[in-house]
Amino acid sequence: MDNDFYINFQESSEASIKKGDSQGNFALKNCREVFNDADSICARLYNARMRAIDSLDDELNRFEMQFSNKHNSVYWANDFNDVFEGLKKIFKSEKTKSVRLPNINSSTIFRELGIKYFLSDQKIELREDADIQFFVVDMMFSDNGSMLMLNQTNTTLSKLSNSRTNVMFTTIDSIVGSSEWAEVIQQLTSYGKGCGMQDMIVFKGSPNCQNYLFIIDNQRTNILSKKNIRKVMTCIDCGKCKDVCPVYQTIGDEPYNNVFTGPVAHITLPFLETFESYMHLPYACTLCGACESVCPISLPIRDMIIDIRQSFLSDGVIDKKDRRKQNILQKILSNRSKMNSSKFIRGQHLSSLLSSDIKKSRVIPPLSQETFNKLYKVSENNEK
Repeated sequence: MDNDFYINFQESSEASIKKGDSQGNFALKNCREVFNDADSICARLYNARMRAIDSLDDELNRFEMQFSNKHNSVYWANDFNDVFEGLKKIFKSEKTKSVRLPNINSSTIFRELGIKYFLSDQKIELREDADIQFFVVDMMFSDNGSMLMLNQTNTTLSKLSNSRTNVMFTTIDSIVGSSEWAEVIQQLTSYGKGCGMQDMIVFKGSPNCQNYLFIIDNQRTNILSKKNIRKVMTCIDCGKCKDVCPVYQTIGDEPYNNVFTGPVAHITLPFLETFESYMHLPYACTLCGACESVCPISLPIRDMIIDIRQSFLSDGVIDKKDRRKQNILQKILSNRSKMNSSKFIRGQHLSSLLSSDIKKSRVIPPLSQETFNKLYKVSENNEK
């Protein structure tokens, strides 16, 4: 981990601890002892998150037992339809006419569920002084049933405690066993997003209001079933990998046609959506490893992408026709004489591997006039 990160981490964590306090249901944990070594912290956080993912059912049940009471309720949602049905029941019981919906454009979970369109269909008005407030929960802590909320404004605390009804949303993988990790996650996520220190609230509920928490699967158990790939669920969504990924920097968000983009999406989207629509993503990665070098918790992204490619072949996700093309491509790329052939011959090889749909729908970049070997020799001679 680079030295700038270490300095940033130390200074910001010290500042956070100094102004941290503990008052009733809104607790900021003082965990000064874990800020001594950045590499050790990140490794420990990864291991803690991995333990929670490996025993996800137990951790989620433990959280629910700690969180649920007469003021707090949990809704388990398999997909967005379950979320919408649950919201309809809440709106009916609370006689809801308006909702406060913060961070609607920046919140991935709101965009994933299509919350804005659902509220519009239900003729629910969006207002600051609304009947119900929506919040995103960044992490659940199963040891005491508290929830971490990042990127909050100074007025969020009073809104949480004084609102009649709060509705909160999170996903099944957003859990860790101990609330001691709250400030560590705050530091890492803030640094990764390249912003100033995000305000954080650790919320356990309030007797002044009714709190509903939706814990959403939405196909994430598909990832959980793949033992070699489930470690991607430990991602803290800092977005740092996008800054260095050559593929993402070239194509941007639009080609993904999804709220999830970047290196981690190459792993998750085939399982969150359909193989037919997104099985090409693991093959779009160059395996350069730039994402791993900046990941705060050192996710082994390359290994997971290789594992997905292998599983696609072994599980028959890729059909015989595509497998045959892959074998041909492998033979061409591993044959130096074929790679050193003329531009015309190389173009013929490429053309035989591309379907007519791809040729019609995409602009195929022109091949270089010179082979890689020739270009490399010229660069070597220039350096001498």
